[in-house]
Amino acid sequence: MTRRLSVLLTAGLAAVALVAVSAAPSTALAAQSPNVQQVASIPNLQAAISINFIGDTMFVSTVHGVYSYDVANPASPQLLGVLPMYIWENEDVSVDPARKRLFISRDPRGFTSPATPGAAFPYGAVHIIDVSNPSLMVQLNAFLVPAGHTTSCVNNCDVIWTSGPYANAQTQPQWKGRPIFGTDVTDPMNPKPCPDPIDTDHNFGKNDYVHDVQVDAQGIAWITGQGGVRGYWTSGEHLNPLTGNVETATGCKPIPYGGAGTPKSATSSQFMHNSWRDWSDTTAGTEPGPGGVPRNDVLLATEENIVSDCTTSGRFVAYDLRGTYDGEGFKSDTAPTAEMKVLDTWTPEHQEGSNGCDSSHYFTSRGDGLTVNAFYSEGVRFLDTSDPTNIRQVGYFVNSDSNTWAAYWHKGYVFVADFGRGVDVLKFDGSPAAAPTVTAPAIAHVAKGPKLEFSRSAFGGLCPLHVAA
Repeated sequence: MTRRLSVLLTAGLAAVALVAVSAAPSTALAAQSPNVQQVASIPNLQAAISINFIGDTMFVSTVHGVYSYDVANPASPQLLGVLPMYIWENEDVSVDPARKRLFISRDPRGFTSPATPGAAFPYGAVHIIDVSNPSLMVQLNAFLVPAGHTTSCVNNCDVIWTSGPYANAQTQPQWKGRPIFGTDVTDPMNPKPCPDPIDTDHNFGKNDYVHDVQVDAQGIAWITGQGGVRGYWTSGEHLNPLTGNVETATGCKPIPYGGAGTPKSATSSQFMHNSWRDWSDTTAGTEPGPGGVPRNDVLLATEENIVSDCTTSGRFVAYDLRGTYDGEGFKSDTAPTAEMKVLDTWTPEHQEGSNGCDSSHYFTSRGDGLTVNAFYSEGVRFLDTSDPTNIRQVGYFVNSDSNTWAAYWHKGYVFVADFGRGVDVLKFDGSPAAAPTVTAPAIAHVAKGPKLEFSRSAFGGLCPLHVAA
């Protein structure tokens, strides 16, 4: 039997298994606010880590492979195809909607084990998948990169940025954490590495772990990691605050835009996981809004800190970017002390009815001041950030078996990647400012056997794997 035939047969069997049991009901205790409706679930996508979309096709990256679904009817997702492959961790799967490609990042621990320290293995990898036919996804290429925790598109996926986790002592002795390594992937069969690594001084002017990248509507690539969040131009002519000259920004040579460090008083670990800015070229973005800060000057971000101490568990944060647009977070004389102003933070801790606390993880914005946030065992929280100085919970979806890693807005629905539950599809009814503040009732969490305890040195600062008994 050829290897290709074997893979296709495995994919077919996996697809049959998923279709056969995708309607299995969950026995977990659940609570949801009246304005949140669960419209569908795919429980057999357990170990779901990240999701992305091209049109009405959903791509789900799991530990055991990539799955494609037709979600034109969100209440009835239809399985299209399966590409079996062991993946760790690819927690922010990126897509190229124009070329119909999907980018899988293989963390250095993806060559060994999630329990291996992130610094142990010298390389990560990127897999480029052709998804022009979602029913038969095909790997075009795979290549090694000196990093590998996440891979993100910039400049419409002409270039990808790969980063994290901690540096390998043998191959990267000059660094504490792996910065960004850019690659030109316009020709997927001939990827061209950028000449130099990017964002090598992320942590208050010193090197450290760079975690992820999100690109806003203005084209600013926001980089999160140890120390804070900083944004770069990746195209066009711009004043470089480091040189004082107008220069051309590229995906391999970006120009600093704004952002800086995060105050330890608000984010005790200072490990910033992902971020977003709802930039708009209308007066809605430029004029002061609720709280007195223009929307274009508000940066939202999550801190990941998975600890049992609720006073230091990872927060969801709103920052004021004003005072960081002249290179304060990048210049050697100001970066060591430059911090963004914190407008507010939010955590399930002390929220009436919450079962303790848990760290924040991935979130997405609907674009109108409403975000949907993942808080691991504390489930899905809908947060009103229209007044960034007063973040409010306006909806929730919490389960006794929640292990929620990410939640994504897509065409009015929310698709949830939960490591234990699979994928849940939710519908939220409400708008920011108008929706009342709600509290989530307490849900006793189901004990599922021993957990692999979080260790910053072992896991590289994020995302421990919860191991079933």
